[in-house]
Amino acid sequence: MNNKAWEKLKGWGHEPEKTAIFTDIDGTLAPIVSTPDLSKVPEELRLLLARLARSYRIVAGISGRATPDAKKLIGLEDVVYYGNHGFEILRDGAVEVVPEAMPYADKVRELEKLSREELGPRGAFVEDKGITASIHYRNVPPEVGELCKAFVKREGERLGLRITVGRGVVEARPPIRADKGTAIRRLVEEYGPEKALFIGDDTTDLDAFRALEELREEGVLLETLRIGVKSDEGPPEIVSEADLIVDGVEGVGEVLRVLVSED
Repeated sequence: MNNKAWEKLKGWGHEPEKTAIFTDIDGTLAPIVSTPDLSKVPEELRLLLARLARSYRIVAGISGRATPDAKKLIGLEDVVYYGNHGFEILRDGAVEVVPEAMPYADKVRELEKLSREELGPRGAFVEDKGITASIHYRNVPPEVGELCKAFVKREGERLGLRITVGRGVVEARPPIRADKGTAIRRLVEEYGPEKALFIGDDTTDLDAFRALEELREEGVLLETLRIGVKSDEGPPEIVSEADLIVDGVEGVGEVLRVLVSED
């Protein structure tokens, strides 16, 4: 399976104008670090993305981060940025939030406030992200991590929010259909590629994998590739649902190098 996927990947470089490249950021382009503010995309990957953005139909970073943070992390003007797991897009210098999410903004802020009061003193880091909330427990003892998950799940559900757990983080968002899969569907419909791939490492990236598969089955896309970034902390589905598996950020660099190759 992997050999066939690599061969397909190599062929895509001959028709970049028909191809979309979608990627997660943290854990995919940037190594997972203790707190989000320490994250950094290696310069080699930034240069590769810059080259890809000049020739491919679209290159988009689809992140759980707030959209301005996603752009700051990659730092390229030619890349399209979708943030907060598909709840917002950066367009013409302004952030557009999915309108259906706005009624839940106060509830998200309430959860952030409660989490800072209850979990902050225990070492958790509550990230200010606007329309979604992320509570990071990577740097706390395991029992505190379990407390973080239980607290956010209980309070988030009380407030009517959707809760997901990722690599060292528990997240809350409005309970509407907006995720990395809906972001991909919107971008494919807008830019009209014939082929598309997504690279991801965590639970929320599975929505993007499944959207690609649906778009191919519907005939909207002729070819797709789901590239999973293997890690000790990632969900097993990242491996089982991927067409191609790579190891860490270094493996992602190998994928990008293949895509820029003219051989």
